[in-house]
Amino acid sequence: MSEGIHHHTEFEQLLEYLKHNRNFDFTGYKRTTLVRRIDKRMQEVAVADYSSYIDYLEVHPDEFTRLFNTILINVTGFFRDMSAWEFVDQQVIPRILASKKAQDPIRIWSAAAHLVKKPSPSPCCWQKSWPRRFFART
Repeated sequence: MSEGIHHHTEFEQLLEYLKHNRNFDFTGYKRTTLVRRIDKRMQEVAVADYSSYIDYLEVHPDEFTRLFNTILINVTGFFRDMSAWEFVDQQVIPRILASKKAQDPIRIWSAAAHLVKKPSPSPCCWQKSWPRRFFART
């Protein structure tokens, strides 16, 4: 068996281990992304191969959380970054509103609300600005 096939087999065994022991199925994820992110965790804990990483996970159950956070990358962190939303509220929204006439529609699509099905700060920023917009110009 070549090294590449062995490496691939060990990787698939790791995915099966995660699926059966943590009920998390990563088989639908892009392999290159998974390999890169899992390899990153393995490097951080000084583990050389996937079968050794399975052993490491069995001995260090807290590693599952770190692994999942690395694989899943917490992209929603941006949506909770208040300094980013303050910038949007203080700089971006006023510029958009200033460029529009009172009767001009403004369409907003919130990726955060669409993807995570939770309220996002984006509509909240707009909601604060709309009363100023409509009452100031009518």
